[in-house]
Amino acid sequence: MERIIFNTYKVASKLPLTQIASFSNLKSEGWKEYIKLNKTDIEKILKYSSEKLVYMYKYGCITFVGFSQDEINVFLEYLRNSFTDLDNKSIAIYNESHEIDISNDGYIKLWSESEEQFKYNETIIDIVANILAKSTELNKIEAELKVVLDEADVFIGYLKKGKLRANAKKVVSTIGECIRFKYNTIESVRLIDRPPEFNTIRAKKIFDIFSDYYELTERYDVLSNRINILDSVTEEYFSFRSNQSERRLILFEVFLLLLFPLIRLLP
Repeated sequence: MERIIFNTYKVASKLPLTQIASFSNLKSEGWKEYIKLNKTDIEKILKYSSEKLVYMYKYGCITFVGFSQDEINVFLEYLRNSFTDLDNKSIAIYNESHEIDISNDGYIKLWSESEEQFKYNETIIDIVANILAKSTELNKIEAELKVVLDEADVFIGYLKKGKLRANAKKVVSTIGECIRFKYNTIESVRLIDRPPEFNTIRAKKIFDIFSDYYELTERYDVLSNRINILDSVTEEYFSFRSNQSERRLILFEVFLLLLFPLIRLLP
């Protein structure tokens, strides 16, 4: 029995796939969401031959297949020195790991308790790596959204009590975080979509089963609902500010109307 070990990390907000692809002479056709480095590409980095794979995703996640922790560190250091800054905090916090055993007759279960078996081929590795990257990215978005929503709760309290002016700096900061978060997560709208390369009946089935195992659709639905709450918060704020401006304008008009008769009495 052979065991395949997957380790996925959130290493940066984005990865320069075009630049990295040129290193391995990969053509732009055939990849959009990720690039895949094979054993020949990896040998240039580790300096020895091995049966390993690396999947690098545009949204900043990397899945390592068959790597030890020391080998992962070597690869990340190479990436940092050659292509882009890496986020050490995200690497430590946002990660996933998974194992798949290939039986002696060449069949695998996507996880040990699964009742379904599939004849092994490398497409399964592609799919597992993809789902783990998506789950890791969702972990990061979920954590960031919790922080923003906690701040929004404080803002809503200010709004209800009419204390926005007294806490103007905090309010502006909170609204800025809400808008920034929404902008930064625009690209995640298609995060749970099945990549077009998994278009056979078998690949679609495996992708959907493993996606359900990591609850990608359910988690994304929860995120979408919470992001809608952020929209409501920002809309409420701008509505409140608009109403304030309208009230100030009315008061100014009343002031002018009262002032006009007095002007006529002046010599």
